[in-house]
Amino acid sequence: MKKILAILFVAAMAFFFFIKDKDARKEADPIYSEAKASIVMEADSGKILYEQNAKEALPIASMSKLMTQYIVLEAIADGRLTWDSQYKPSTTALNQPKYAVILGMDKHKTYIVRELFAAMTVTSANDAAVALAEMVSGTEEEFVIQMNKKAKSFGLRNTSFINATGLDEDETNRATVRDVAAIANELLINYPEVLEFTRMTDFTTSEGTKLWNTNLMLPGMPQAMTGMEGLKTGYTEEAGPCFASTGIYEGKRIITVVIGVEAEGSDTSTPRFELTRDLIDRYVLNK
Repeated sequence: MKKILAILFVAAMAFFFFIKDKDARKEADPIYSEAKASIVMEADSGKILYEQNAKEALPIASMSKLMTQYIVLEAIADGRLTWDSQYKPSTTALNQPKYAVILGMDKHKTYIVRELFAAMTVTSANDAAVALAEMVSGTEEEFVIQMNKKAKSFGLRNTSFINATGLDEDETNRATVRDVAAIANELLINYPEVLEFTRMTDFTTSEGTKLWNTNLMLPGMPQAMTGMEGLKTGYTEEAGPCFASTGIYEGKRIITVVIGVEAEGSDTSTPRFELTRDLIDRYVLNK
């Protein structure tokens, strides 16, 4: 009996030190330290392949525009808008913060939904996002109410929106990586036509200006990854570098989200793409 107890004790201690060593390796692994939160999910099924700090509501910057896209596409599907519906810039849309990425609308001109949607999606133009919000709901404030209602209808309890853009104000838009992945999944399931825009490496405005996609992992871009099709980058001082991606790998659509990826010096762009690539390599391609 004593011999059996001794064996059990040794086994228990070995298991304890294995777990401690495993935790130590996790803490040392850059995947566990480079971002505030991250997730890898199979679209459609919602199966989680990997997640880190998935339940903390964090600032999400321009990934907020995934919900803006959803509601705009819903309005088009319902017939409340068309791709050719015209918009005359409001004072609110024109008066974006100086640091904000914008399409740069002329108050004397009109713009159609297609151009505004492309600008919001490809270059993350904040004035375009506000314009679309006003077209759907009359004001951005009313649109935000719809954003929060839609989040609740998706069953998301840790998501809150204060604007259609993701820009930091007195408060900021917040969500968990699980919630951002869920919004992306709903968008792709219900309005897959969004991929027509997220796949674009660039687009030319009605005034002839060529604007490039902020997603550098698209085919033909500097950090291209085979299979990548989108989805939305983000960055603010409060959120840090963020990226929600989607693509087809091993015959399956995959969604990844990274929030608050540590910058490399002044480079806030490259690390979020490198981490996304590593997550896909580890948990999808080499699982």
